[in-house]
Amino acid sequence: MSTHETDRGAGATRGNAVTGVDHISILVENVDSAMEFYVDLLGLQVVKVENSELHGVRAAFLRAGDVMVELIEPLGPGPLQKLLETRGPGFHHVCFEVPDLERALSDVAEAGVRVIDDKPKPGVEGGRISFLHPKSTQGSMIELCDKKEFGEP
Repeated sequence: MSTHETDRGAGATRGNAVTGVDHISILVENVDSAMEFYVDLLGLQVVKVENSELHGVRAAFLRAGDVMVELIEPLGPGPLQKLLETRGPGFHHVCFEVPDLERALSDVAEAGVRVIDDKPKPGVEGGRISFLHPKSTQGSMIELCDKKEFGEP
């Protein structure tokens, strides 16, 4: 490994670097059917299942050791339903936690990354979220989140 490779990430988002993986999201046709595999067969632990009208999904949060897995099912027509119809079920996004979402969004936008959500929006589990476009992230949908609530500095 070259010195250059070991130095990578040292200046990441100007002091607002990713602090961890918040969750991995999988797009499914039906949350209940998917839980037969993830919970009943693989043994992931159900944390909660809820509908989010704001996001247009039914979401199940499952714990796999230290990792949270989110199963998302579209509640009706929209981008997720279209994606399900064209691509089918499977990996949707990985969510990275950052200390300050607004600062991280400013930093990545300044670096030329296409931000889907210009302003943070409420996450299904609370906190604030925003997505980065796959065309700017090597082909994978990336969600950034922080654990701040709206109105919190």
